[in-house]
Amino acid sequence: MFRVGASFVDPDDDGNLDFRGYREFFPDDDFLVDDDFRFGFDVDDEWTWNFTAGFMPIDHFMVEVGYIGESDHDVKLKGVPVFNDDLQVIDRRNVSVGDLERWSGFVNFNWFPVCPESWVQPYVGVGINYSEYDDQNVRVGIDDFLVDFAGGVEPANGRIFYEDDWGWNAQVGIDIMFGRNSSWLVNGAIMYMDAEVEGDLHYNIGAPFVNAVRSSFDFDPWVYNIGIGYKF
Repeated sequence: MFRVGASFVDPDDDGNLDFRGYREFFPDDDFLVDDDFRFGFDVDDEWTWNFTAGFMPIDHFMVEVGYIGESDHDVKLKGVPVFNDDLQVIDRRNVSVGDLERWSGFVNFNWFPVCPESWVQPYVGVGINYSEYDDQNVRVGIDDFLVDFAGGVEPANGRIFYEDDWGWNAQVGIDIMFGRNSSWLVNGAIMYMDAEVEGDLHYNIGAPFVNAVRSSFDFDPWVYNIGIGYKF
């Protein structure tokens, strides 16, 4: 069986960036507290496409290999402080860091509980996934922050280096044939993917030296798939 269609990737964004490096540069500032430099993440949803191929070695069980195409998710840091001249926090805002570009491949083992002759085939499955993330330069607002409060020098040239990740996944779905004797079908599925994002933020503190801040958050997307397929 082959299927192709669209995917809506709805990520979790549970995690924090603990930016403690400013203490090295402002050791005597009583105005600055640790919580001023602990930021949450906000990761946007995005549409992409998918492709799967499945083989049934025996009735009711399928081995499925799939690909969820590249999607670009805007990543923001939540609660970035705005200071006055006395280094007192007067406001907080969400600042865009840049795009998180990812794609995922997976292998699932699916169980189809109804009889093979049925033209409606619900299924459940579990498996493993591999997600790849592209490194990205940070945007101007974060570059300015690195210069003002983290010892960076202009140009800070902030860049995030992401690590690829392995995880598990689970899904529920349904195939509906276009007729009892048809080989064409429409498919819908909901998949949960365990995927952690780990990255190093590097920025210039005076050539040839750079500083690095390590962070991670749980991407863990819910992926909603819809498409068409053909079975042999």
